[in-house]
Amino acid sequence: MKNVIITGAANGVGKAIANILRDNHLILIDIDEENLKRIAKQINAKYYICDVSNDKEIVGTIKQIVENYETIDCLINCAGMWISGDLSKMEQPIYNKMNNLERIKKVIDTNVFGTIAMIKSIFPIMEKQGYGQIININSQSGVLCEPPFPIYNASKTGANAFRKAIQNDLAQNNIKITDVCPGLIQTDFYKRANNELPANIMNNGLTPEDVANTVKFVFDLPHEITIPSIEVRNIKNY
Repeated sequence: MKNVIITGAANGVGKAIANILRDNHLILIDIDEENLKRIAKQINAKYYICDVSNDKEIVGTIKQIVENYETIDCLINCAGMWISGDLSKMEQPIYNKMNNLERIKKVIDTNVFGTIAMIKSIFPIMEKQGYGQIININSQSGVLCEPPFPIYNASKTGANAFRKAIQNDLAQNNIKITDVCPGLIQTDFYKRANNELPANIMNNGLTPEDVANTVKFVFDLPHEITIPSIEVRNIKNY
């Protein structure tokens, strides 16, 4: 069994990943205390309430984890926030509210800073132990330029660029890193951003379990085999 940190573990894809990897020693992180406690109890996992957009909370959480675990075999960055809207649409009520500057900053801080901060915080542990694995749940928006979602696109592209920039450095320290880049997923990700998509669109998305199965495939590969990036879509969503 491996010691595995999963951020964004309380809902959607993070929850599905926690379920599929439940035979390992899981360390679950999220800001949704109620749902995090529930999933942690269901699968007998440890959990920490932490906002990955907050540097002080990350420092405190990692300190607690290091005190309780000698090794961290895998870090799975799944915490993320959705935001949508062309610049020309931002005066429309739905997009205006979603794209206020405070929320834009929160999205960037969660999707980009959160990923970078978690990797930076875990790297010294993996470097010292001489091995490790990192899996980022990125997005098709980190691979393609999707004009209707400029800020989300920027956040996921930024995280993708960071992964590309560090992967060789990590490899020199026997640490491998993979971006899993799903297309549309059938979760409440959009609903929680007050941007629920029509049913006919959502029905063409992946399930959280589809993404979790992809993560498990990457997770189970022999350590000497690495996949820098893997894209996954529902075949109806092209």
